[in-house]
Amino acid sequence: MLRHDPIVRQYPQYLPSQDEVASTRKLLLQTENSKLWDELCQHVQIGGDPDAVLWRFCWQARQDGLCGHAVAQGALEWLKNCLQARTRLRMDSLLREGPFNSEFRELYFAAVPFSFHGIDRQGHPIVINRYGSVDVAAFERLWAAGEAVSERNKLEVNGAVLFHLRAMEYLTKVVMAEESERQGRVVDRILVIADLDGLGMRHWNPAVKSFLKSVSQESRNLFPETMHATMVANAPWLLAKGVWPIVKMFLHVVTQDKFSFVSAHEVQARLLELVQSESLPPYLGGSCRCAECQSGNLRGGSMQTWEKAEGFLSAAPEREAKPCLPAPAERSRTLMASLSAAEIFCGCFPRRSEQAATSLEANGRKSPRTPRKTVTWGSNLEDVRHISSEAVVSGRIAYASQQPRQRSTDDSTTWWDSTTRWLLVLAVIAIIAAVAAELLLVIYL
Repeated sequence: MLRHDPIVRQYPQYLPSQDEVASTRKLLLQTENSKLWDELCQHVQIGGDPDAVLWRFCWQARQDGLCGHAVAQGALEWLKNCLQARTRLRMDSLLREGPFNSEFRELYFAAVPFSFHGIDRQGHPIVINRYGSVDVAAFERLWAAGEAVSERNKLEVNGAVLFHLRAMEYLTKVVMAEESERQGRVVDRILVIADLDGLGMRHWNPAVKSFLKSVSQESRNLFPETMHATMVANAPWLLAKGVWPIVKMFLHVVTQDKFSFVSAHEVQARLLELVQSESLPPYLGGSCRCAECQSGNLRGGSMQTWEKAEGFLSAAPEREAKPCLPAPAERSRTLMASLSAAEIFCGCFPRRSEQAATSLEANGRKSPRTPRKTVTWGSNLEDVRHISSEAVVSGRIAYASQQPRQRSTDDSTTWWDSTTRWLLVLAVIAIIAAVAAELLLVIYL
């Protein structure tokens, strides 16, 4: 519940008062607003407690700068917006009578890996989104199929957006209701784990951006203030230290405090502070051994289990399971191997000597070409082709210190080549940072 959230409680000045919530309830119980009250109790409340919803709507009114008696009227407007959105998107029947067949579900799971995956240490349901694993080609097919669903059913949003909203409806109507009953309290907040491992320039896609923007806009009206916290896992250093400090200036101070950016080598330790190991997938440092976690192929988690139990799914063919991503320690070793290879490519290491070539032949590898007399971009690329990442990491490649690296007779050309390489690297980093910044702004503004 909002007022019991440990992050929100750090900012009591933004919490609505008991009097403001009571005034809102009194306003809704008036005769002219009785229909709104009935709709709230029937379709909007979570965990059987309408007051918990009033707290969230009053919070939104306070975010709009209202206070005192004006909060009740502001909360009433937020409730009207919510009910209008539910009517416009047909949310009341979407969960059990949505316009999605098995083929569309399969396409969605193939393009957008997500899972409702247990609860955290405070009892909040966990939602895992693997944004870095979004299949852009499959997503473009999904977006086209969603347009067809939207046109066929005369919807105001793309079918892919509506499928996401249906998943959130399942979260509030099924998961939160079950957890509220099991825990004996109102559970109306979630922990989001956003895994960015694999995020790249390919995700700078118009369809992906349109999807995220529409989801953010509709969710703000339908499910206001239901996020407890978001842990951004495997966040690139540039995103965490360079982009996020700029983006967060556009967000409310409480929203800023809800986000944590964790690098690859910190993922396991930080997540285990929030989530028990058995509720965390192995690729995030946990010990869960469910079918999804073993394959690394997220397919909705408990939502798909519920759909099968309710008979919503026909016998759809299972996708071939992808191999589970390596554990954090293994990813770190792979990263070091990649960095070492990159350093060779950029000319940071000397060329391989005859001693290294002999060592490679002794290990059964193909003998390298005869070294050229000048060091060029192409010759370093040839090094990368012949030197494996494992050899770089294990240190089995020996460099002859007695033989100095051959350099071009034109020192200015060598300097220009090196400078060009680093400028290209910086340009790529800047583009990736721009992609991440735009995605964050699209989602949360």
